[in-house]
Amino acid sequence: MSIEETLAAEAAHAEANRDATPGSGVRAQRRSGAGNPAVLSVRLKKEQYDQLSERAERAGVPTSALAREIILASLGDADGDRVAAKLEEVLRRTLSPDLLAS
Repeated sequence: MSIEETLAAEAAHAEANRDATPGSGVRAQRRSGAGNPAVLSVRLKKEQYDQLSERAERAGVPTSALAREIILASLGDADGDRVAAKLEEVLRRTLSPDLLAS
């Protein structure tokens, strides 16, 4: 069977069974909040990423979920300036002085 035939067969099967309950091997995800989610890319030193990853593993959650949780917890504080100050502190520790001077 060619790839085109396989895709057509799978599409037909999906359409014919659109109201079927997914099997136990299917994990559904719901995105909270309205609108389209934004994607944020963050650079970390290897040691920082390893620490975050180990913490996520201990918590039994994906690394990205833990990072999102930490960010959202920080944003939940009434003092939004605290987040900006912490971000500035982290950037000053991780960026080279030459880059900060420019």
